[in-house]
Amino acid sequence: MTSLQHARSVDDREASAEPVQEDARRVRYRTIAGALFAVVGIGFVLAIVSNEAVYPRRYSTFANTISDLSGTEPPNSIMVEPSRTIFIVMMLVGGVLVLAGTWFLARSVARRRLIVAMTIFGVSLVGIGIFPGNVEGWHPLFSLTCFVAGSVATIMSRKVIDGPFRYFAVGLGTTALVATVFALESLENWGPQDALGRGGIERWIAYPVLLWLVGFGVYLMSDRRTPTPSVPQVEGGSR
Repeated sequence: MTSLQHARSVDDREASAEPVQEDARRVRYRTIAGALFAVVGIGFVLAIVSNEAVYPRRYSTFANTISDLSGTEPPNSIMVEPSRTIFIVMMLVGGVLVLAGTWFLARSVARRRLIVAMTIFGVSLVGIGIFPGNVEGWHPLFSLTCFVAGSVATIMSRKVIDGPFRYFAVGLGTTALVATVFALESLENWGPQDALGRGGIERWIAYPVLLWLVGFGVYLMSDRRTPTPSVPQVEGGSR
């Protein structure tokens, strides 16, 4: 084999290895994104339950929203510790982890709308942490943005999910989105919000999205598929 033939052979091997390396990188990024999303979903559920348990005053899942753990609405806001700090840290850390997971997801799937929805969702979580429940104006804005973006991202994730779980994602996202409409202040004394209370209807928004985060994260971590590299066929059969 001449030096020129040897150089071409090396180049061919490197070129054929590049797609495999790219596939491995995408799988690794998808796994990291899934782990981050699952940690946020599990962490939020446990943090909310624990925070409600240690809240030093009377707390009702019917009358109190999740944000009330950080401070009730003004003008006569009630802010108690350690619930306020737990809530703020939960939102800030969760938002950062969602944004980090979205960064990795964007480099493993080509779904721009899903990435945009996830980014807005993560930013709004951070915004809720910066402007907790006792902050007028900004907190309701970030909360509504969070609810809508989380619901939309849940529904849009069906584009990157194969199998039955995609239907669960659509169902959970639709449930959260419909509950967001019923949670509007203008419907406070009507329908589901009247029956479940402000706190109950808000949990019908939050918990479906959190359940999806866990399921979506597990799906991303479990999906190890990579395209199988094609094997060139030699005419006349192999030697």
